[in-house]
Amino acid sequence: MTDSINTQEPKFEIHIPDVIAHRGFSAENPENTLISYENAVKAGTSALEGDIRLSKDNEIVMMHDLTLNRTSTGLGPVRNQNWHGYIDGITTKAEPAQPIPRFNDVLDFLIRPEISEGRKGLYMIVDIKANVLKQLLDTYTETYPQLFDQLIIGIWNVEYLNKAKELFSKFKLCFIGLSVSAARTHFIDSVDFLSLPFAALAGHDGQLIIKEAHAKQKRVLTWTINDPLQMKTCVLWHVDGVIGDNVTVMLKNVHHVPKSLATKEEYQEFVNTDTYLASKRRRAYYYIVTKVMQLASWKVVGV
Repeated sequence: MTDSINTQEPKFEIHIPDVIAHRGFSAENPENTLISYENAVKAGTSALEGDIRLSKDNEIVMMHDLTLNRTSTGLGPVRNQNWHGYIDGITTKAEPAQPIPRFNDVLDFLIRPEISEGRKGLYMIVDIKANVLKQLLDTYTETYPQLFDQLIIGIWNVEYLNKAKELFSKFKLCFIGLSVSAARTHFIDSVDFLSLPFAALAGHDGQLIIKEAHAKQKRVLTWTINDPLQMKTCVLWHVDGVIGDNVTVMLKNVHHVPKSLATKEEYQEFVNTDTYLASKRRRAYYYIVTKVMQLASWKVVGV
């Protein structure tokens, strides 16, 4: 009796990253607004990302910039304006005009039964733009303890890292930064995620940090990815999450296309058509950008 011949197609390994909605579905909605987050979840995103700042009356406001000027009908630094009586009355400049939400409003959305029960595994990265850690802790512990496993605290510098480790000892932390060397020297052993721009990962050192992070059971995210060719490159880098503005485009190129590869030949064709960094000019551009980002990281956050 002879052994049966195995006619199955040889296996190949492909890593499917999470799709992370940058400030919500911001390609089609005003950034950091409830409608942007709601539509990102409806579209099928794996996770959300958003920015928070503190108002003069100590409300945690969804806002990326230091000031209200770019994205809203308000004026001045967020920290110099009260939420009650001012920020609560302004709207986004982008259409459809939306109110500026507080972080509490976004958390209220996340605990809706259709979200908390229907979208298991959905998480949110909270990009802290100012020292709001104490207010953030109070918000979590007093009102939203059920979200402990879903909220990931984004940290930019070592000072905030030390405070976050002290205040949020049971929470997942994410280094969000520009420099691979800063990630490696100061953060990789203390956080659960490394979030770095595409340019920082494009070179040899960037590829090494992905492998080093995975060896330490850490996850690597990259931003802000809106070009489908970049998305393919990210998939082949084996990053764990791709952060971008257009959820629909990301889902197609980061999830659906890689998952549709059925044979080793199809996978090889997918690899062969990864051309985003084929140009010497583009590689040189990213090399220069990386050096500038390293300098900016040192000047701005001291790492």
